[in-house]
Amino acid sequence: MNYTFDWNDWFMIITGIASLSLFFLIRKYFHPVINISIWIYNVFLVETIDYFLVGTPYQLYYFSDNPTYEPSSAFFHLTVYPASALIFLYVYDKWEIKGRKSVLYILFWTCFSILFEWVCIKNNVLTYTGWKLLYSVPTYPIAAILLICFFRFIQKHMNDPLPR
Repeated sequence: MNYTFDWNDWFMIITGIASLSLFFLIRKYFHPVINISIWIYNVFLVETIDYFLVGTPYQLYYFSDNPTYEPSSAFFHLTVYPASALIFLYVYDKWEIKGRKSVLYILFWTCFSILFEWVCIKNNVLTYTGWKLLYSVPTYPIAAILLICFFRFIQKHMNDPLPR
């Protein structure tokens, strides 16, 4: 494995710790089942998309400064994406964002995500080999809508009594 520990690895670790810290502040807002379900959903979603886009034949980008999967990339995937999703849902649910507000909320998070992705590019966390930042613009709202749908699905089924 061609692996050197440098700034981009530190950036991923610092970002992961910051995300986890924010998550720990809000973790008790949701039932543990919701936390775990959203966490697993996001890891699965991100890993599936990355596997598809990073793998052969597309190889549109890779994480870190070489095409091999590095430990810091795994830490980043296991912390930043799920914690961010739960923070997104926390604000969405706590402030009861509905209707037009939800469109503006998703737009805000899309802009934030694009900015964060750009910062990741500048810090060599992402290296594009065919992907363009513009391609991410429709990706984030779709991911946000799917996340909200999954969240509502979990909430609905947690409130439904089990069949006998």
